[in-house]
Amino acid sequence: MKKFLFSFLLVIFIFSITIFPQDVLKLVPSDSKAVVLINDLEGTYTDLKTVPTMKTLLLEPFNAELMISNLAQMYFNALKIDYESFLSNLNVDLSIFVQEPKENNYIFGFSVGPLENPQTFASDLDKLLEPLKDYGISFTPIYQSIGNQNYLVMVQNKEVYSSSEKGVTDFEEILPTKKGLYYRINTSDYQGEGYFYVKDGFLIGGGNGTAETEFIDKNFVKGPQEYPFLGSIFFTSGLIPKDLTNYADFINIIVDYKIVENLISLSQGVEANVDLTTSNGAMPTISNASNASYLKLKTDAKIDEIIPILNENNIKYKKTSENMMEFYIESEITNQNDETEILTNTFYVWKDEYLMLSQMKPDELQKLLNDKPKLSENELFQKLSERIGTGDVTYAFVDLTPIFQNYVPNLKGQYGLLLNVSSIEENKLKIDFIVQ
Repeated sequence: MKKFLFSFLLVIFIFSITIFPQDVLKLVPSDSKAVVLINDLEGTYTDLKTVPTMKTLLLEPFNAELMISNLAQMYFNALKIDYESFLSNLNVDLSIFVQEPKENNYIFGFSVGPLENPQTFASDLDKLLEPLKDYGISFTPIYQSIGNQNYLVMVQNKEVYSSSEKGVTDFEEILPTKKGLYYRINTSDYQGEGYFYVKDGFLIGGGNGTAETEFIDKNFVKGPQEYPFLGSIFFTSGLIPKDLTNYADFINIIVDYKIVENLISLSQGVEANVDLTTSNGAMPTISNASNASYLKLKTDAKIDEIIPILNENNIKYKKTSENMMEFYIESEITNQNDETEILTNTFYVWKDEYLMLSQMKPDELQKLLNDKPKLSENELFQKLSERIGTGDVTYAFVDLTPIFQNYVPNLKGQYGLLLNVSSIEENKLKIDFIVQ
């Protein structure tokens, strides 16, 4: 009996260290503020190609993998890196980590392995990461051995890394499968964890993290049986982040951040319903995409709040009534005679219970919505929501099938994704997504 018990415990121990990539995590500083683990990098990528959407994009008929591979080979040749040799080193575990030696001063590093020749791999990586040096980001290689296997650690600050205690041991809680990506973040601003992996032909992901749940308007989000679906993208959310200061520089490129900040502060919910199909099979653009789309905003803002945004971008507009206006976006197109023409697209904005934006007038849009099937009737949505449900804070559904069929009319199958956000406790949200 004792011999059997010992053998059983030994099998369990061997199995546990086999499924848990503890070696690569042994090299990660214990005080890391963020850790990302890709368990079996090559295997995870191979699994991704069994998901219909990813397979269609990466392989036939869109062949993104081939195009990227050709570009990568040219780039590697220019850097005098053996492309095939580099790829052969990707059958590894990879962990990326972030340290904070001083408050709000973050430095990056990563550990990778096992590797047959970490010195050669480090030399290749140094060439690939050379452009980052222009931004003051450089990495120092550290070579480590665990057991009989070799690992490479690349860090921004060798002194900080060397003085840190090593080893991350609490990832088991979010490791539901051997292959996949897993992360954990623990900073003063955000705490969360999550994962994604492939199972049964689906890319499945999830996680949870801190958020300002006091601003959630759950009454804004309805069940999928309440929404007509226009065909490509549906999004609804009862949470609009109030603090976008981290994105202020980006927003300022488009419009004065203060204008957007004011509009957001007055808003509680957002909904978008989009049809991206085109009549000619071309890439959807503002000039050829279907105008059967709308944006709905639950807000205390009035129509006049939008005028500064239009003025900032030199967009012509006309206010047609107290609660209605239209504005005009001009774009260049090339006609059949290869001549350039200016196409003007008219957008309508009106305010009743909600602030609405569409290329269709209110009565035209309502008539269209009355004739459209409900989101809950979409076959792909049914399939995905059966697995992960729908979020009570946010959910987004993308049906790529008609978009793909714009390019490949005879393409069979269903392609798309569903993302949910749900409230699980005060100041904490749960995220789930699934891709077919």
